[in-house]
Amino acid sequence: MIGFRNTLVHDYIDIDRRIVYDVLQNNIDDIKKLRIIFADFL
Repeated sequence: MIGFRNTLVHDYIDIDRRIVYDVLQNNIDDIKKLRIIFADFL
């Protein structure tokens, strides 16, 4: 998920929106886990 974030931030011009949509629809648990990790860090 971190790599996906880096791609979104740094290569956003070349992003295929279908891939972004697919990740958001099918990997939401990964995003939720990452949110918990970031919240614990802060």
